[in-house]
Amino acid sequence: MALRRIFLALRSGVPRLAPLSTAPATREQPAAGQRAVPGRREAEAARPTVPAVDFSNAQEAYRSRRSWELARSLLVLRLCASPALLARHEQLLHLARRLLGQRLFEKLMKMTFYGQFVAGEDQESIQPLIQHNRAFGVGSILDYGVEEDLSPEEAERQEMESCTSAAEKEGSGTGKRERQYQAHRAFGDRRDGVFSARTYFYANEAKCDSHMETFLRCIEASGEASDDGFSAIKLTALGRPQFLLQFSDVLTKWRQFFHQMAAEQGKAGLAAVDTRLEVAVLQESVAKMGIASRTEIENWFTTETLGVS
Repeated sequence: MALRRIFLALRSGVPRLAPLSTAPATREQPAAGQRAVPGRREAEAARPTVPAVDFSNAQEAYRSRRSWELARSLLVLRLCASPALLARHEQLLHLARRLLGQRLFEKLMKMTFYGQFVAGEDQESIQPLIQHNRAFGVGSILDYGVEEDLSPEEAERQEMESCTSAAEKEGSGTGKRERQYQAHRAFGDRRDGVFSARTYFYANEAKCDSHMETFLRCIEASGEASDDGFSAIKLTALGRPQFLLQFSDVLTKWRQFFHQMAAEQGKAGLAAVDTRLEVAVLQESVAKMGIASRTEIENWFTTETLGVS
């Protein structure tokens, strides 16, 4: 249900899901033979023209930034490039929070790191920055970022529980799954050393529904931010990882079974789309494996013509 609602929201906003560009957005031209919509020309004429940005010209590229913003960017960049600072960032943040208090600490963060990387706390607070950038020909790509502060032990526990079925927990189904699709404790907490992507840990179905509502709000915010906004959705956050592992395992086993049947019929090495299996030979092989009786197998390949009198 969560996936269906996401797809419906994306489909309903398809005309707005084009990638943003730093150049002015190209206006849509009516297709040949398409009747003009009354009032459309007036609406397009009233829309302010967005200037193009030449990023090969440093002065042109940074003219939307104030001097203090450029100084902040340089400071934050130098601090983030310090290995010693990165290695102790959690301790330093905790110390700064204790010394300054929560209110001053938040103000300091908004003046430095938070202000450098975050446009705002909600949909309304990001609008001024979006409009400011757009006035200088710079589009905006919205990225909703939130992470739970889980300990390594809690992250490992949630990962193992979400990737293991009830049968596997009882010890009856672990060996039947392909090795690459089995859960391993060594990869329980995948956050260590990963800075380029967020890590998803399954909690429960209620949490997935909460993620779905967040995605829907992000799609709405992207549509309101610009005329050509788009949204990137990580669908794995809408379901249980165990399902993805088992589904991948099923696909792998079906591929192996298909190649085995093709080899028995002397068609090994051919691409799947070029392989044509003999139905009678396939039925005989499946029956010998004990997968199903010959009568049941014949029903698999029996076609019915519906709606013909």
